[in-house]
Amino acid sequence: MTTTAPTIPDARWSEAPRPRHQRQRPGLSAKVAPIVTSRKGLVLSGSALAVPASAGAVLAATPAEAAVSPVSAVRTPSVVHVTTTPSSPVVILSYNDTGALVKTLQQRLGGLELDGWFGPKTLAAVKAFQASKRLAVDGVVGPLTWTALGGFPGSSGGTGGSTGGSGSGGTSCAVKVLRYGSSGDAVQVLQQRLGRGLADDGEFGALTLAALKSYQAAKGLVVDGIAGPATWSALGGFPCGTGATGGTGGGGTGTGGGGTTTPVQGSLQQKAIAIAKQYLGIPYVLGGNTPAQGFDCSGLTKYVYAQLGVTLPRTARAQQAYLGNTNSPVPGDLVFFGYPAYHVGIYLGNNTMLAAPHPGEVVRIQPIYTTPSSYGHVTGN
Repeated sequence: MTTTAPTIPDARWSEAPRPRHQRQRPGLSAKVAPIVTSRKGLVLSGSALAVPASAGAVLAATPAEAAVSPVSAVRTPSVVHVTTTPSSPVVILSYNDTGALVKTLQQRLGGLELDGWFGPKTLAAVKAFQASKRLAVDGVVGPLTWTALGGFPGSSGGTGGSTGGSGSGGTSCAVKVLRYGSSGDAVQVLQQRLGRGLADDGEFGALTLAALKSYQAAKGLVVDGIAGPATWSALGGFPCGTGATGGTGGGGTGTGGGGTTTPVQGSLQQKAIAIAKQYLGIPYVLGGNTPAQGFDCSGLTKYVYAQLGVTLPRTARAQQAYLGNTNSPVPGDLVFFGYPAYHVGIYLGNNTMLAAPHPGEVVRIQPIYTTPSSYGHVTGN
């Protein structure tokens, strides 16, 4: 008799799947317990969570940096290098400023009187220019406006309301006064800027003198044939780094900015005239004592003669009383108006004088406009 071994059902079929409605549902504790256990393992015990083998293999093959969070993966350098452009030595001009820089501004804007005063007409012209160049129309001539005007004439002087007369805040250089007989690199630059077919040979001769006088007349400057601060300003500023030697025609060099001056040979009065001419174009400023500040009438005469070792009182009336009266004045003596004097200038002869006239004007050569009250002869102390 053949005995048949009992058939052992396949484990897969040992129990038929129950209908869904008959399956036992896990309780709430069964759902929560694994989560709590896993959090305890992560937070309290510090153990790592179980990761499937395939995922672990991927992480093992990934560089360590990949394991950090996306936020920490963005590295911030310990030192941030910021490249800044050094600020250019630009003097900012605004309403009511005066000086040689304002003259340069007026010359570049065109159609304005070159009076060196940033008044209503200059303000209107600046705003119109800024609008045409799509700049901020604020009427203030700052770095962007200077750039649009062809660049700041960094070597020129002039005073601005709060900026100072020498262009404070920037590199400056001494303005050399050139006249007939001067020579050197600065004369060559002068000839190049004047143009008019001049040979730039560096010699201030008759042709250069004529061209300079014609230029001064065209720009409304004092037509004296001397390239001083005001003329250099109109020409775009003195070329720093160039040299010039004084000529034989009553010349000499000066800073135009309040430094030492090398006077010409001659009498005390002749030297005073040569020094005073270096400050043509400096604006009138009440109480001004130096080229950087500006000059009033007696501040100019005191400053000029102080460079020759002569100490004068500060006011016109005090200078008049100190010097007394002379009936035979020579060029270089002082000419007074009123008694006691309310105004003083340097007598030049031929019914002319060099003076700082009044607010809104600059140091200039002008006719003696009325009968002087007295002349004072200056002698060495």
